[in-house]
Amino acid sequence: MRHLHKIVCLLAFGSGSPAGADAWHPVVPGVEYRQIARDGVDAHVVRVDLSRPELRIVATSEAERGLTVTEFASRSGAVVAINGDYFDLELRPIGLAMGDGRVWAEAIESIRRQEVVGVGGRRVQIFPRLEPLRTPEPWMSGAVSGWPTVVEDCEPVERLPGSDHFTRAPHPRTAVGLSADQQVLYLVVADGRREDVPGLTLPELARLMDDLGACTAVNLDGGGSSAMWVRDRIVNQPSELIERPVANHLAILVVTEPAPPRED
Repeated sequence: MRHLHKIVCLLAFGSGSPAGADAWHPVVPGVEYRQIARDGVDAHVVRVDLSRPELRIVATSEAERGLTVTEFASRSGAVVAINGDYFDLELRPIGLAMGDGRVWAEAIESIRRQEVVGVGGRRVQIFPRLEPLRTPEPWMSGAVSGWPTVVEDCEPVERLPGSDHFTRAPHPRTAVGLSADQQVLYLVVADGRREDVPGLTLPELARLMDDLGACTAVNLDGGGSSAMWVRDRIVNQPSELIERPVANHLAILVVTEPAPPRED
């Protein structure tokens, strides 16, 4: 039965390269999607113009912990969503987590030093691990964490930390990047653990993010957690062929009215 369930899920997610892959396709104004499918790489990329006033970047509230990317996207009405931070067996994120303007209370005592992706309205900032963010900036309404930084000062990081198995072996990967002016957001999910698509090493992920135009980028949770929702479905092929519940998420929303000013 489990084998049959995986086959059904594989058909639902789709396989192979669609017509027009490798070109940018509009999702909504200011948001574009692209699939890079070549040379053993199957990567899904969303490019977001953060100057668009109708766009909002949000992260998961503590009450929404443990949803799949599809569940979170469907509940929030997202046009794009990805998985977020690493997590423990109780689906608690490893780093700083925040959503709906509140830091996850359960994680406060156990936050590990990681890079933090802070979001608020249309603003996104990646805070480096060397200067760990323990409490959010006043403008932030949400945050997810990750590790390590793979692009810094507009260059791929050459000496990446981590073990051979984690850093230098291919795996499915999820990453977030920003352009030099912090006006373009890149969300990336690269598939892996398939016979013809092994995944990316962290150095390969760094080069991909650099090629896309990211001036700073951070690796998020990967492996079986890596999933990307675009418009109305998961566009990648999760390595377990079914979506995994994850601790938290990042999502892109379209709003019809300006967000109210934040009270600090």
